[in-house]
Amino acid sequence: MIVGEDQLWGRRALEFVDSVERLEAPALISRFESLIASCGFTAYIMAGLPSRNAGLPELTLANGWPRDWFDLYVSENFSAVDPVPRHGATTVHPFVWSDAPYDRDRDPAAHRVMTRAAEFGLVEGYCIPLHYDDGSAAISMAGREPDLSPAARGAMQLVSIYAHSRLRALSRPKPIRRNRLTPRECEILQWAAQGKTAWEISVILCITERTVKFHLIEAARKLDAANRTAAVAKALTLGLIRL
Repeated sequence: MIVGEDQLWGRRALEFVDSVERLEAPALISRFESLIASCGFTAYIMAGLPSRNAGLPELTLANGWPRDWFDLYVSENFSAVDPVPRHGATTVHPFVWSDAPYDRDRDPAAHRVMTRAAEFGLVEGYCIPLHYDDGSAAISMAGREPDLSPAARGAMQLVSIYAHSRLRALSRPKPIRRNRLTPRECEILQWAAQGKTAWEISVILCITERTVKFHLIEAARKLDAANRTAAVAKALTLGLIRL
């Protein structure tokens, strides 16, 4: 590996990191796939490590595996015997698939997983384990002859960590700030919760019916509610108004 190639991978990784926070999920995944493809990785998966409480489909954040391989992997419950996630659960260090320890004679099930993966073009791979307070996860990528040089692996580790972190953040439901509604909007929703029409509220508050409707629309927008009824329900749930 020459110095120029080291610098190239470093520049690509840093350019990706600089763009991550500005990208939404589709663009982020597309850029991630393009970058790892330039390293010879044709497939990948970002997922939590399966447990008794959750299987791989529920824990998958981004899936770039061949569809048939993913379906086979799930149907055969390969996650229970796959040496790659098994090793990923015990280490914080990224590793090449072939370095995941298992004995093919004593552990034929593990060897079968690796053999079947190769049939789908996943001959060699690279796994980046991630351990959070709420559980463990891994980014695992593979191809027939990927670039596994130190510079390439360093770049893949960096972009994978940032991509996974961004996708996790995007997948979380956006909290509704409790102070987003104005006092007038809360007041109008309070009357709406009591079954008053827009016209009746306008009479009670001595404002125009048009103004009441405007405040109801704004309240629904701020609460990400589809209509007035949904806005009232959300306001009640959040404790912004009371019956």
